[in-house]
Amino acid sequence: MDLKQLKLSKSEWQSIEVPASEDEKQILRLITQGYHNVGIRHNKNSSLFSYLKIEYSEGIEDYLYNKFFLPTVERLKNLASKEFAPQVIATPVLKKADMIRIENNETAKLKSEEIYENILLTCIEDMFKYKSKWRLHYFTLYKLVQNSVPQVNRHVLQLVQTILLDYEEEILMPEFIEESVELLERNSLLLKHADITLYEHQKQLFSLMRQEGPKLVLYIAPTGTGKTLSPIGLSESYKIIFVCAARHVGLALAKAAISIQKKVAFAFGCSSADDIRLHYYAAKEYSKNKRSGGIGKVDNSVGDKVEIMICDLKSYLPAMFYMMAFNPIENLVVYWDEPTISLDYETHDLHEMIQKNWSDNLIPNMILSSATLPKVHELTETVANFKEKFVEAKIHSIVSHDCKKTIPLINKYGFAVLPHYLSEDQEEVLSMVKHCENNQTLLRYFDLNEVVQCILFLENSTFIPENAKIARHFAALEDITMHKIKMHYLHCLKKVIPETWLTVCAGLKNLHQRRLTPNNTIDTKGNKVRRISSVGPGVTAKTAGTRPSLAGQSIVKMESTIVEPREECSVYVTTKDAYSLTDGPTIFLATDVEKIAKFCIQQANIPAKVMENIMEKIEFNNTINEKLRLFEKDLEDVMAKLTMESEPVGNPKGKNADKKVKTAKKGSTEESSIEKLTEKMEYLRALIKTAELNETFIPNKQLHVQKWAEDIEVTKPFTCDIENNIIIDIMMLDDVCDSWKVLLLMGIGVFCKHESITYTEIMKKLADQQKLYMIIASSDYIYGTNYQFCHGYISKDLILTQEKIIQALGRIGRNNIQQDYTIRFRDDAHIKKLFCPEADKPEVRNMNRLFNS
Repeated sequence: MDLKQLKLSKSEWQSIEVPASEDEKQILRLITQGYHNVGIRHNKNSSLFSYLKIEYSEGIEDYLYNKFFLPTVERLKNLASKEFAPQVIATPVLKKADMIRIENNETAKLKSEEIYENILLTCIEDMFKYKSKWRLHYFTLYKLVQNSVPQVNRHVLQLVQTILLDYEEEILMPEFIEESVELLERNSLLLKHADITLYEHQKQLFSLMRQEGPKLVLYIAPTGTGKTLSPIGLSESYKIIFVCAARHVGLALAKAAISIQKKVAFAFGCSSADDIRLHYYAAKEYSKNKRSGGIGKVDNSVGDKVEIMICDLKSYLPAMFYMMAFNPIENLVVYWDEPTISLDYETHDLHEMIQKNWSDNLIPNMILSSATLPKVHELTETVANFKEKFVEAKIHSIVSHDCKKTIPLINKYGFAVLPHYLSEDQEEVLSMVKHCENNQTLLRYFDLNEVVQCILFLENSTFIPENAKIARHFAALEDITMHKIKMHYLHCLKKVIPETWLTVCAGLKNLHQRRLTPNNTIDTKGNKVRRISSVGPGVTAKTAGTRPSLAGQSIVKMESTIVEPREECSVYVTTKDAYSLTDGPTIFLATDVEKIAKFCIQQANIPAKVMENIMEKIEFNNTINEKLRLFEKDLEDVMAKLTMESEPVGNPKGKNADKKVKTAKKGSTEESSIEKLTEKMEYLRALIKTAELNETFIPNKQLHVQKWAEDIEVTKPFTCDIENNIIIDIMMLDDVCDSWKVLLLMGIGVFCKHESITYTEIMKKLADQQKLYMIIASSDYIYGTNYQFCHGYISKDLILTQEKIIQALGRIGRNNIQQDYTIRFRDDAHIKKLFCPEADKPEVRNMNRLFNS
């Protein structure tokens, strides 16, 4: 995370022009429409009617049913265990134009799963065919039929409703809860065909902001649920000033907004309003480019059209006055993203800026947005100060909990962790339960399989009263959601009879299975481990005559003790544990980034000769880079001399002057010098040597998997995909340490504070495109990293507050794809800190201090 309050670089300007995908644009359009209609629903699936694009009539509907669906329904009748009578309708006569339109479509397409009715019928068929899985297909059918797909054939819908009703009496809630991992977490059909809607927190925010009057909104919602896209919806009615300490968050918003032609301005590293820049869509006054006829030079001082102003902390006040110059103050909204950034430190460079921005703010509508924002009752001083400044302002709080996916927390021994595994002290666990109930965003980190296992263990026992069991809390299939199941788990823990608590702990620990197992098929050097079974010491005459010490005593039942395996797993991320990192990239968060980087290279077991060859190439490139740097300096000196000679007195340097230099001195000595220097630089660049590693040393490449996980069932291991030109670009950098260049060859990037802006930009691009296998990052990159990660490591050397741990967890599982996610802790103390209430939070203390005039 880059917290430097500087102007945007050229590459950052270019990044905002990369168009969003069509799916992303569809969501962005839904957000803008959703501001006016929070109940909006959209489904991209097509019924047969909408696919054919013909005018609706019951006659045509009957005809389509008979021609395309009735044969399948007849076949289903033979598979069904219960009798049902498929409806047969007389086939009407169609207009010739409609017949031609239907016949012009391929029959195979009309019978494919592109058509929603066919998806429903396939679901029914699977329910009849795979009887052991009928609950999965019944639940899927129950959910799919509720989707808002337009003009689904009424006869197919009637059939679905008949079958759902016929099987209703066979529904037993405990059985559905038992299978909820398959029903909810791994049910790809539900995610693929679900309606697209606003999140609940967006619905609340849009409804609230349509009310008149000044307001302070505390906006708390989990990471990855569209908080930073909400300003796009708000811009339908307000002019937005989006304040972000982390610039890449603002740039991501700009890219999204520009994709749907929103008018955006930028204020980064500004000392005054003169430094503000408008995007072309926001330009009102400009000169035309004579060649292209498009926009030439923009007059950035005219901001009438600006809808969203994106600024850093340093530039907030110039941005505020700029927007106030063109808009009534009541039509402005300050949207402050992640206001708790840096507040876990007692002192920080940003603190003075934060306090000045709050104190000098004149806009009475403000939204403070963060997944870990302190609650309203914790911000008594901040709230009182806002109300004192804006007397008529109302304070609102929006707290949302997304629980549509599970991202399990794994301890260093490979076990998924829940509150009841963290302590055998019932009071301590109940304290954790209460904390989780008050902070339900933590529910997404409860492993659903472990939750269900605990619920069923207590369900089939006398350890909880009857009124705490499933039947009293789940009345219909509509109740079976991840959120409700996890809340029921917390409820069950609260209801455990105290006298049985230790028995419950022992029983659940006995059921606890490792989520990740150590790879014991191979050692850390890559040698296969051969296991030899021992038959014991044998029996001798001496031992045969020896009587055991308990011989002759009565048999006593001994209490067994469960000993948790102490072998750590998933440590060797570049070798024998790499196979467990599946589906997408991994982020490894640590304080000592260099230590983790060296460990990764050391454990890769790259032969000395190979490493020597790579280092020779890197050293050679470093020498070339040094010569290039000197030539570049000489070239800059010549260009500067030419500019000074050609520049009229009092005329500022600019593009026009630069063009004049290139043509004015053609054929001169200076021009010859430029040509010679350019030729030398091109020659040197051509000498740069590319380096590459054998696939055996690149995590999760085919040869790597064959070496390190040959005897393990491996599914979807994720590896890097880095093009050769990127490797050359990194090799040409002279301000990056050699070990990082070696790491790149293995598909690993590094994010931490260093001088090479070029390296950071390349790594950001690779991360955004999911080309890297892993990123090693310092804790500065916790807040607002919007890249998609499937796995994360929290190093034992990190010193984190509770809020910062939650922010760290928020880096994983940000996309909507159903994949395997894990967050792997190298120190269990971090997990316990997450679930235990914290009395004195530095973020709360500092927020009340700094967000106060």
